[in-house]
Amino acid sequence: MKPQVKEALPCPATWIRFTLTAAVFLLDTHGLLCRQCFSLVSWDDCERVARDNLCTTVGVNTSNLNLLHENPTLALGNLSEFRCYKYQARINRHNDRGLVTGYGRGCTFAAGDFCSGWKPAVAVKQCDVCDDRDLCNRGGGRAGPEVVVVLGVAAVIAAIGTGRYN
Repeated sequence: MKPQVKEALPCPATWIRFTLTAAVFLLDTHGLLCRQCFSLVSWDDCERVARDNLCTTVGVNTSNLNLLHENPTLALGNLSEFRCYKYQARINRHNDRGLVTGYGRGCTFAAGDFCSGWKPAVAVKQCDVCDDRDLCNRGGGRAGPEVVVVLGVAAVIAAIGTGRYN
């Protein structure tokens, strides 16, 4: 019977550096964190239901598809650069409610101009896009749950790499 040889794992400091570098790389290259909400009541109502959202190609395509009937110029496709948006608009819904005001925040593609191209039935009162920092469409700066999850996974991987869970 051959003796079992346990392969040596890299030193704990190496694992921790690798894991944290990988986490930062994944966060930096795979999206921007934007505040996401929509309300037909007010900005306060929008914020009440808001969440911090890591922008993804699938998520932006889904969101833009929902807005295409009001803004047919929104980009769709396999794009990987994002911007956060914040807009307020008077929308003619052509129903018993008539004109309604919509308040929205979310993710869009960096390609194109989210604030232009809206149909005449949509009177944009305020529209801003940004990509200079996470949650730039919020005005605050706390990390969202996605960041906490990624860093938590990184910590577990680092602990496994040090042999604490073998």
